[in-house]
Amino acid sequence: MTASENASPASAQGPAPNDTRSATERAGRAPKGRTSSRSFPWLGTVLAFALIVIVVLAAALWRQQQLVDAIGRESARRFNEIDSFSRDAQARARQALSISQGNTDKLAVLESKVLESQSQQAALEQLYQELSRGEDEWTLIEVEQALSIAAQQLQLAGNVQNSIAALQVADARLARADRPQFTAVRRAIAQDLERLRGLPSVDVSGLVVKIDQLIGLLDRLPLLAGVQPAHEADGQAAPAAAQAVQAPAADAPWWKRAIAWWEPLRNGFLGDMRDLIRIRRIDKPDALLVSPEQGAMVRENLKLRLLNARLALLSRQEHAWRADLDAVGQALPAYFDANAPATRNAQTLLRQIRETDISIELPNLNDSLAAVRSVLPRNAVSGAQR
Repeated sequence: MTASENASPASAQGPAPNDTRSATERAGRAPKGRTSSRSFPWLGTVLAFALIVIVVLAAALWRQQQLVDAIGRESARRFNEIDSFSRDAQARARQALSISQGNTDKLAVLESKVLESQSQQAALEQLYQELSRGEDEWTLIEVEQALSIAAQQLQLAGNVQNSIAALQVADARLARADRPQFTAVRRAIAQDLERLRGLPSVDVSGLVVKIDQLIGLLDRLPLLAGVQPAHEADGQAAPAAAQAVQAPAADAPWWKRAIAWWEPLRNGFLGDMRDLIRIRRIDKPDALLVSPEQGAMVRENLKLRLLNARLALLSRQEHAWRADLDAVGQALPAYFDANAPATRNAQTLLRQIRETDISIELPNLNDSLAAVRSVLPRNAVSGAQR
């Protein structure tokens, strides 16, 4: 039992080393296989990816080939269309060339006609310009003459209204002509018209009427030499007054009868004394010696003075106007009875005439005349001035 027991442990321990080596070998072999499989774990993935790439590239190449084939077919079709279009275009070009040659011939004919019409038009334009130039010159000459007349009316007669009318006629003539070269002339005329219209107005017609009325009054003015005293003018006023004294009654006192007797004697004596002695204020003693014939000459002289004053008024000669009116104003109280109603009316009328101021500085029309003459040709200006 002991032997067997000893043997059994030995036997049990005997095979242990072999088992250990086999186990070790197995263990050594087993890790080698695992190590080789664990060293390239992504190899399958790479292979799969490469396969996919190859498939995609193959599909792309196939698609590219399909596109190239389609492009080739489309290019061939387009080339055929272009070729047909080219042949059609060549045919049309030949047709257009033939048409163009025909049109060239027609164009040459039209050009010749156009040149002919242009030459005719140029001749007509030249003729029209000559006619228009002549009409413009005549218009300017008429305007220049109208302005000259207006200037003469203004400077010689001082007639502003006639000058304004002449300027308006000249402006209307230029307006009817309607030429752009007349603009400067019309502008100058408008400025002169504005200056004339701005002048203070003088009632020349009213003054002329008053002068004519004064001339008519001269024939009715009584001369100073023919004026009678008041008691002689009354005629029989004094005798009538004497007769008007009532005779006293028979039983009147003596002194009343004496006064009644003395009154006619006194009145007669005073009347005789008045005939012998007259007291008057005479500024010009020669006026008392004027006979009726000389009085008529005085009246005619005063009428001439008034007519000269009227001419001076129309010609705006203020100095002559004042001189003639002053002479008439001095002669009226010197030769005519100042107390007579006709003389007072004449002096009032003369005073109204003398109070009117006719001294107006009149402008000239040199700007308008210069504007017209600057537009007129030189030969036309010289002819118009002649």
